[in-house]
Amino acid sequence: MTDESTTTPRTDSDPGKEEEKTAVPGQSARPVAEQEIRKDEAAGPEEPVTTAEGTAPADGVEDEDDGPDVPADAAPARTGTGFGAGAAAVVSAAFGLCSLTGTSVGQMLHARKELIGQIEASSGGGGDQIEAYYSVPWHTAALLNGIFALLAILVGGLLLALHAQRAGTRSWVKSVALAGLVLGAVGLLVSLGMYFDLFASAPELPGPGS
Repeated sequence: MTDESTTTPRTDSDPGKEEEKTAVPGQSARPVAEQEIRKDEAAGPEEPVTTAEGTAPADGVEDEDDGPDVPADAAPARTGTGFGAGAAAVVSAAFGLCSLTGTSVGQMLHARKELIGQIEASSGGGGDQIEAYYSVPWHTAALLNGIFALLAILVGGLLLALHAQRAGTRSWVKSVALAGLVLGAVGLLVSLGMYFDLFASAPELPGPGS
């Protein structure tokens, strides 16, 4: 009697092992992703790139441009220049007006010269009474008005010469400076006419026979 043994064919691969070796789609890429995250954390955040023009912004951050770069001291300089030019223009116009209307200083000098002439005449001093009473005080006032007129011409003319071609100068500054220049020129002409008795001749005393 022979023993019959049933032989079971062996397979080189175990089904359980095959299941373990089978790669799951969701789990196969997980170790690789974890390695990449660890590498990024070890490297640290990206530092901005420094260029010749400055520091470049990080990725995803846009550099907001509010407009052209203006120097910080440009506006104060322009403001200071405009303030001084406006003040000079007003002074020029005031000088020109004083050369036409006269000032309290001119009136005081006129009265002083007139008083001196009266004192000389009453004390019996020699000299022409008309000259002492009228001409000397009149010429003194004309001389002072001419000085104011020259100042108005100098300040107004210099201001126009410096700021005529400047775009930053305001228009009213140029207008007031021009007004001061014109008033000074007119006042100078009037002062010259007063000093040389062009508008009216000096009064004369009647002669003995008249």
